[in-house]
Amino acid sequence: MSTVAEFRVPVEGFALERTLSRIPKAEFDIERAVPVATDRVMVVLWAHGPDYEELRTALEADPAVADFQGLVDLDVEWLYQMHWTDGLHVLRPALAEHDGTLMHAYGDREGWHLRVLVLDRGAVAALAEWCEAEGLTLEIDRIYDLDERLGERYSLSESQYEALALAYERGYFESPRGVSATELAADLGISQQALSERLRRASQNLLDETLATDDPPAAFSYPDRWQTRRS
Repeated sequence: MSTVAEFRVPVEGFALERTLSRIPKAEFDIERAVPVATDRVMVVLWAHGPDYEELRTALEADPAVADFQGLVDLDVEWLYQMHWTDGLHVLRPALAEHDGTLMHAYGDREGWHLRVLVLDRGAVAALAEWCEAEGLTLEIDRIYDLDERLGERYSLSESQYEALALAYERGYFESPRGVSATELAADLGISQQALSERLRRASQNLLDETLATDDPPAAFSYPDRWQTRRS
């Protein structure tokens, strides 16, 4: 049964330590992280800081950031695409070894808060042991099975959520697609026809439970900063 683990890691064990040391009030919210080479990760993230120029200067001086470019400027927060040459250096091989997927990451000076999808609860312990051996301590906040949280809330089965999450993480919904239906189906161990049907039903259930209602679930209520992006 697929399991989600939410845990914290120190800034110095993950990414952007120099930037967060220089600007303690900065905050980062990762939308996507994709390995593009053995020593490089492409990251798309939202950044929030007290001053745009100050944050940009800090990023330019951070040795972990190979390059970056601004995508969206909302005055109070900014969407960047950047390449890290340092960061995820312990977690990335750990996730690969234990079939884990980084679903979300939020970081500030106090540390990084991560949400990771793994195959089962045993993989969480194995992941923590791996990281501990490499000098990265995980402070686990919560562990739960997908069907405990999502099946009832959004009428998604475990297999439907797994397909949606993997499709999103692998760039299936992007243009051009980051992965083909054939490759995605092979990763899930199902036929391409079964994948198509699973994604269709999952999308329909998700839309029925969120958009097709006058009272959307709390988890889909847009916070103030998302109201700005949608306007």
